[in-house]
Amino acid sequence: MGIVGGVLSALLACGPGMDEGRETRVESLAQPVTSAVVPLFEATTPLEPAMVEERADAIVTRFADRVRDRHAREGGFQSYEHYLPLYFAYRTISVELIDYVARGGNKITVNITSLWKLDKRDFRAFYRGEHAESAEYAININMEEVGPNKYTATVDYNPRKADRKLEKGDRMEIEISRFFDPISKPDGRANYYGTVFLYIVGEGGLVPWEGKNFEFQGPAGKITYVRDSFRLPDEAWLGGRTTLSYNYSNEPVHQFKQMSTNLAPMNAQPFVEGRRLHHTDFGDGTHSEPGNPVFTQHQNQLGPRFVARSCVGCHINNGRALPPGESASKLNVRFFVNNAAWADLHYSINGGGQQSFRMAHDSANNNSHVVKDIPGGAIVKYHFTIAEGTGLKVTPEEQFIAGGGGTGGPGGYGYSVLAPPLSYTLKVGQVNGTTVSPHPQLGHALQSQSISGDSPEGTVRISSWTTTGGTFSDGTAYQLRRPNYAFSGPVPTNYSARIAPPLVGMGLLEAIAESTIAGMEDPNDIHSGDGITGRMQVVTDAQTGQPRMGRFGWKAGQASVSQQVANALNLDMGVLTTIYRAPDCGGAGCPSAGIELTDGELDKLVRYVSLLGVPARRNLDDAQAKQGEGLFTSMGCSKCHVPTLTTSPHHPKAELRGQTIRPYTDLLLHDMGEGLADNLPEAGASGAEWRTPPLWGIGLTASVSGGEAYLHDGRARSLSEAILWHGGEANTAKEKFRTATSAERNALIAFLRSL
Repeated sequence: MGIVGGVLSALLACGPGMDEGRETRVESLAQPVTSAVVPLFEATTPLEPAMVEERADAIVTRFADRVRDRHAREGGFQSYEHYLPLYFAYRTISVELIDYVARGGNKITVNITSLWKLDKRDFRAFYRGEHAESAEYAININMEEVGPNKYTATVDYNPRKADRKLEKGDRMEIEISRFFDPISKPDGRANYYGTVFLYIVGEGGLVPWEGKNFEFQGPAGKITYVRDSFRLPDEAWLGGRTTLSYNYSNEPVHQFKQMSTNLAPMNAQPFVEGRRLHHTDFGDGTHSEPGNPVFTQHQNQLGPRFVARSCVGCHINNGRALPPGESASKLNVRFFVNNAAWADLHYSINGGGQQSFRMAHDSANNNSHVVKDIPGGAIVKYHFTIAEGTGLKVTPEEQFIAGGGGTGGPGGYGYSVLAPPLSYTLKVGQVNGTTVSPHPQLGHALQSQSISGDSPEGTVRISSWTTTGGTFSDGTAYQLRRPNYAFSGPVPTNYSARIAPPLVGMGLLEAIAESTIAGMEDPNDIHSGDGITGRMQVVTDAQTGQPRMGRFGWKAGQASVSQQVANALNLDMGVLTTIYRAPDCGGAGCPSAGIELTDGELDKLVRYVSLLGVPARRNLDDAQAKQGEGLFTSMGCSKCHVPTLTTSPHHPKAELRGQTIRPYTDLLLHDMGEGLADNLPEAGASGAEWRTPPLWGIGLTASVSGGEAYLHDGRARSLSEAILWHGGEANTAKEKFRTATSAERNALIAFLRSL
C-alpha cells in the first residue's frame, strides 16, 4: 500500500479485520491527502458482460424483465408499477433482441428464457392504441418454443408503415406477457403481463420513452395513436440508460422501486431476491407486502437492539424519510408466547376479520410476531394456540386499546406496544480533541428498540421545533424550523440526526471515477475564488483498510454501496455481515461477533439497491421550469449541484459503466454554515460539512414519501425552506434566491420539481 505514504496517520485505528473490534473505532478529524485514495475500480477490474454486443451480422441487446399486473397505460387500474405476490419466485425472464437490420439484414429476432415452463408467451410489437388506456399492438405472436423454457419470435416488417420492411430508425415498442403452464405452475397466479420497452431499430440498447399522440392518415381518414411511445430527449435521461420511462398508470408512489431500464439478464433474479430481503422483517421474517411467505431463513436475526426491523422500515417506498411527529398515528405491536415449541397468533382490529399467523420461534423456545401499522386507539382482540406437551392450549380471548407503551398478558404470553419506529438514525459518538470514538454506552448509533429479554439503549423524539422568521426582498415572510430532541436513557453530548435518503442512483454514484470528483475539488478556493471550497471525503475501506473516496451518507462516510448497506444493516437492524461482524453497542454487555447475512445474500441486496432505475426528468417543455434551469446556474447552485457527470468504464456492472448521468451533485464536502451544523464530526468532515446530495428524483418526494422533508434531519418542509437553510459556502447562492423576485423563485422551484 505504497501510495498511502502521504496519508495522515490515525485515519482509522483499524485495518483489515476491523469488524471484530468495530466498537473501538477511532476517527481522525484531519483530512488525508486526496491524491492518495485507492480507486474502487480500475482497468483490471473484471467486468460483467456488456448489454449490447456488436456483431458482424447484427447488434444484439440483452436485458431482463419482471411480471406485471396490468399494462403500462392503464391509469384506471393503477396496477402496472407495483410488485405482485411471489414476484421473486420464477417470475423474471431474460430477453435477447438480435437486430439484423442494423447490419443490412431484414429482420429482428427476439429470444426469451424463462425460469419456468410457459404455456402461452405473447410477444406484442408496434403499439396501435387509439384511446388513452390502450394496450393494443399490431403484431401479436405466441412465441415458438425452441428448447426447455426457451422461446423465440421474429419480426421482418413494420405494420405501421403499410407492412414495409423494417428500416433503421423505426420505433418498435414491445411487451412480452407470460402465462405459466397450468399443470406444473409454481405457487401463485399463472398469468402475467410484461414491461413496455422501446427499441429503435438499428441502434442497439433500449431507450426510455414518453407517450405522445401520433397522427397519420389511414385508409378511412385520420388516425391518432394516443400516448404513442417516443424516445425521451437526452436531457430527461437523469440516470443514463438506467432511466425509467414516464409513468402513465397513475402510480407515482412506486417510482423509486423499479428495475433499471437496461437491467442485465444476470441481475434479474438477484434484483428481485434482493428486494425480498429489503422488505423482510429480520425478526419474524414477514414480508412488508401481503401475499408473500415468511422468510424463515431470516427470522431471529434482528438486534438484540435496533432502530428498524427492516430496510423499508426507514426507506419507505425507497424515498426520503419524513421526521416523526411528537406522537405516532400508527403503532407496531409485538405479540409473544414464551417457552413453547410453537404458537399461533389470532387477532382482529376494530371488529374486522380474524387474522392468524404461525409465530417466529427462536432458539430459546420463545415465539413472537409483530403486527405493524395498527391505528392508535384501535381495539385489538387476540388469543393464542400454543403447543403444550403433546397437546394444544387455546388461550382466552383478550383485548386492549392500542396506545403508546402498553403491555399486557398473564406473563407467559401477551403483547407489547413497541416504541414508534424512527425513520432516521441518530448517530452518536464521543469527541475528544481531534478524535471521535464510540459512545461508551451507545456505540455509534442510538438503538431505541430491542428484542425480547433485552432493554433498548434509550429513546429519542422530536420534542419541539425552534422557529426563526425572515423575509424575501419583496417583503414576503417565511419561517424556518429546527428540531429539538428529548432523550430517555443516556443523553449523548455529541450526536447527529440523519433521515433516510432516497435510494435511487446509488450504483451510478459508485461508478463515478475518483479522478472525476478530484477534478472538481478546490479545497482552498484557489481555482475559482468564489467562496466554494469543496473537498473529497477520504475514509478507510472497512474490508481492506485502504483509503477510499467517501461517497455515501450525509457526510460521505462510506466508500461503496456494499459498505453502506452493511453499515445500515449493522447500525439500524443489528444484522451482522462479514463486513461488520460485531454488534454496535457500548463496551459493557455487547454480544459476540458473528455473521447472519451471507456474502451472497448481501450481494443480492447490494445489486437491488445499485440497479434501481432513476426516474426521468419531466416537464421538459414547461417555460417556467426552463427559466428555473437557467436561474439554477446563474444563482450558483450548479457549482456544487453539478448537473452532468460520466461514469467510469471500469465499474463491473454493465448497467452502470460509461453512462452520462445528471445527478446534480459533486459528491464533495462543503461547509454549509453554523445553521446546519451538528456537533459530531465524521471521518474527515466537520460538524458543518455535508456532502452535496444528488437532486435526481427530488421532484417526486411528495408522491413517493407522502409528504416533504429535506436536508439531513428533515427540518425543511419545502424546497424553498431547504434553500433558505443554506449557509457557509452556499450563502451567496442562498441570498440570490432570497433577493430574487417571486416569479424567479417559483421558476427555480418548478425546475427542481421537474427532476
